[in-house]
Order: sequence, then structure tokens, then C-alpha cells
Amino acid sequence: MISEYLNVMDHRARTSLSAVAMTGGVLATASFAFFGARAGISAAAGAALAGVNLWAWARIVAALLPEDQGGAHAQSRAAWVLVAGLKVLAWVAIAWLLMRHGLVQVGPLLVGLLSLPIGIAIGSLVSDRSAVPEDP
Repeated sequence: MISEYLNVMDHRARTSLSAVAMTGGVLATASFAFFGARAGISAAAGAALAGVNLWAWARIVAALLPEDQGGAHAQSRAAWVLVAGLKVLAWVAIAWLLMRHGLVQVGPLLVGLLSLPIGIAIGSLVSDRSAVPEDP
């Protein structure tokens, strides 16, 4: 089941998603080790939000950019734009609810969210090096 969701994404997106997950794990572990259990859980929640955010964007972009001509004509781009907008609203609402009800600490949550840009940068560097060069 998970492989179906990952097969939609290209190599770079899968590598970046893996890098975000690993970076989030490192940041959550460091927060737990240095600042306690609540900080570790808050950082893990931020990392989970970051990972789900990247996964959702990768799915949306893959749907908006189909590989075949028939797929491009068969879909409604407006529906995917609506899905993207709802995703952003849901992401902000979840983060707000977690902070509003005191389920997470704000600082460590932000540390966990840092796994998104750090993981994307690492994933881009690693996937570019492992890409197979095309024949001219």
C-alpha cells in the first residue's frame, strides 16, 4: 500500500521525503536528549507535520504534471488547486490546534518543522549525485 503512494513520486521527491523523515528523527531525538520528553514529542510532531506536508505537495504536483497526454486532459486542475488550498488550511489549523491546546511546545515544534527545509536541501543534494546521467 505504501509503495503505491511512493511510486507516484519521482526519485527526487522520494529522496527528499526520506531525508525529511531522517532529519526530523534526528532533531526530535536531540530535543528529547537535551530538553526532555515534552520537547522531544513536540519536535517529533513538527517533523511529522513537515513530512506529511511534503508528501501531500509531492502528490499534488505529481497529479498536476501527469506523464502522458491523456492524463493531462482527463483531470481537473481546478480540483487539485482546491485540494492544495485545503491542504494549506488543514496544515495551519492542525499546528494552531496543537499549540492552542498546549499539546506541544512552540519552540520544539518549530525545531521539528525545520526538518522540511533541511531535509529538502539534503535530499536534493543526494538525489542529484545519485541520478543516472542521460546519454547525449
